[in-house]
Order: sequence, then C-alpha cells, then structure tokens
Amino acid sequence: MPYTAPDRSNIRGSLARDLRDPDANTFTDAELNDLLNYAVVEVGRVYPKEQVVELAAEQDAQNQWAIEAFTIFRVEVIQDSEVIFGIPQNTLVDAVEGGFDLHGGTLFIPKYIADQIEYEGTKTLRAWGYWPRETFAEDTDVLDGNAEFEYGVRTVGALLGYQRLQNDRMLFQQWMTNTGNTDISPNQLAQTADMYQSQWREMRNRLRTLQRT
Repeated sequence: MPYTAPDRSNIRGSLARDLRDPDANTFTDAELNDLLNYAVVEVGRVYPKEQVVELAAEQDAQNQWAIEAFTIFRVEVIQDSEVIFGIPQNTLVDAVEGGFDLHGGTLFIPKYIADQIEYEGTKTLRAWGYWPRETFAEDTDVLDGNAEFEYGVRTVGALLGYQRLQNDRMLFQQWMTNTGNTDISPNQLAQTADMYQSQWREMRNRLRTLQRT
C-alpha cells in the first residue's frame, strides 16, 4: 500500500504513544507540537527536500532573488518550458562572479548574464536544489516527507521528550502517574533516552543525503 503522510494531529498522537503518554496527561498538545517542529528542523538538516522552483523576474536585468534553499546546484534560463541556457556555479568557473551563487537566502546571477536576458515577462529562472522541510502550523498540515522522514521525526521528538523528563523533576513525577510508568526509575528513564539517542544516530547516518553539487 502506498505511503500516506500523516497530518500533525495524527503524528502528534503517535509521538504521545512513543512517550508513553497516549492520553496527553503529561505533555500538552502545544508541547508535543513544539517537539514535532524541532524534530522536523533537526531531521530536515540531514535529510533536506530536493525540489525545483521557477523564479519570475520582476524587472529587466534582475540578478538576485530571495530563496529559502539550503543549497542550489543548477540554474537554467527557460522560455515557454524550453531551456535557453544554463548558468554555471560561481565556484566552477575561473572568474569573479562568473556564475550563480547562493548567499544569505539570496540567489545571485552575474550581472553580465542578467543583462543578456530579455525577460519581457516570458523568461524565468529554474533553480534546482535542497530546501528545508516545512514545519507544522495547523493540525491539518501534512508531514513534508516520506515514511523514513516520519520515523526520523518521531525518533527525534521522542528523544527530546525523554530528555525533558530527565531534566524536569515535576514533569517526571507527573509522567510516572500514567499507567505502566509507575515503576520506572530515573535510571531506566535515562536508558530509554540513550536508546532513542542511539537510534537517531543510526537513522541519521542512513538518512544523510549525499547532495548533488
């Protein structure tokens, strides 16, 4: 059966079960939501989203665009869905500003190339690269990834949750009142956190994306 990404409500329920708090007696929905978003960012650093975007020019000879990508590895000038020419990376040419560059959330192309492009509302740039995963804002928001990404997020979320239980005595005492948790000692809790830490370390090595350049 094909994978269907869960929305925030469903993955929050899964995380609550991972934390042995299925009825959310210890962690509030807001706290679980924070754990999920932190996990999305953490896992997304090593397992970013590869995608292609088209950037329209707002003026002639425009040579920079705001973009949220981690890295860009290919840029093309397109017209009517046809590639007119590609722009090399700045690091791959023997010239200052000889190609495109990404810095501080802005994609730059050389001015001499921008001057050659007569946009006239028909030509745009197509950029290929790696983007951060989208975090959750609403319960209906769907996880921005596949099954591997989901289990990575749940693993990191659970690790963070157990670390909070270790560091917050009142939270731990409240958590111990849940069914099945009453006989868990601080040492056993530490072992559970270590287990999730080891699991995330192994998953991180498998998920780490060999990014194209």
